[in-house]
Amino acid sequence: MLKRRFVLGGAVVVLIALLLVAFVPISYYSFSPGDAIAVEGQIHLNDSSLANQGHIYMTDVNLMQLTLGLEVIDSFNKNIDVYPASAIFGSTNPGQIVTQQVGQMIDAKSAAVIAAYSFAGRNLTLVPGVEVVATLPNTSSSILPGDLIVAVNGKSATTLPAVVSGIESAGKSLTLTVLRSSAQVGAPIRKVVDVRKFSDNGRSVVGVTLAPSETVQLAHPFSIETGQIGGPSAGLAFTLGILQQLGVIKVAPGAKVAVTGTISADGTVGDVGGVKQKAVAVYDAGVRLFLVPPVEVAAAKSAGLTNLKVVGVKSLAQAIDQLRRYKVLLPTHP
Repeated sequence: MLKRRFVLGGAVVVLIALLLVAFVPISYYSFSPGDAIAVEGQIHLNDSSLANQGHIYMTDVNLMQLTLGLEVIDSFNKNIDVYPASAIFGSTNPGQIVTQQVGQMIDAKSAAVIAAYSFAGRNLTLVPGVEVVATLPNTSSSILPGDLIVAVNGKSATTLPAVVSGIESAGKSLTLTVLRSSAQVGAPIRKVVDVRKFSDNGRSVVGVTLAPSETVQLAHPFSIETGQIGGPSAGLAFTLGILQQLGVIKVAPGAKVAVTGTISADGTVGDVGGVKQKAVAVYDAGVRLFLVPPVEVAAAKSAGLTNLKVVGVKSLAQAIDQLRRYKVLLPTHP
């Protein structure tokens, strides 16, 4: 009797141990289908122009750190891909990726406005500067990814060499004048922030990755609400949504199209990730036409959705041409 109790007790301990291990986070992440979201509900420029029109959708993916238990479960789902953390984040801290993606979303909104207004021949003002692309954990909290630096210690600096030179020649502390995004696209907030340098591998640094960039100012700013969604992949969808609200394009009643791809100010479409999972998300939303960057066509088709038409586009102009070809857009009249 004692022996049986001992064996039973040992089995319970092993079971508890296995359950505990199953919930321990591991260095693997999953990409799973997210949502398809109609962009007219996010862009608040001229909602009244959309009466009786169809819909343009953006889409996202769910990124989740796995446990051993979730990894086993996800291995049975053909719509979920699993990757080691190093393949997704490289040497970057995953926590920093979140702040970087916020900055990328800011860039996507600004680039979408520039691309759309340029295509439509509308007036806008571009302000040059140097963007904070990423920060390190020790970077002063006063600096945020997406900030556009326009002056160092009160002296105008709108080129990369000027900003780098100003930072390097400053002492342990300095001030940066930045243009920071606000709730309204086209109405950046001018701020002067205090920054302290710290030691990194024997060098005194601010701890930022910089790149030449620009921001946009509009006579009539408007909002693009994105909630917790980050990253740049909604750029093309936002651009088309802005053109729709400007009345430049009109989506045929009942038509649905999903779009993914980054957008540059000149209208160039760039590649994105998780397109297989995005294809599943848009299909589940009842969409049967999906515009993607050309290099992502194979990834979208790998989802095996035979009724989903996947079309590669490399520019804003090409995207509009394809939407006309598939009769998503109503004919325009001079």
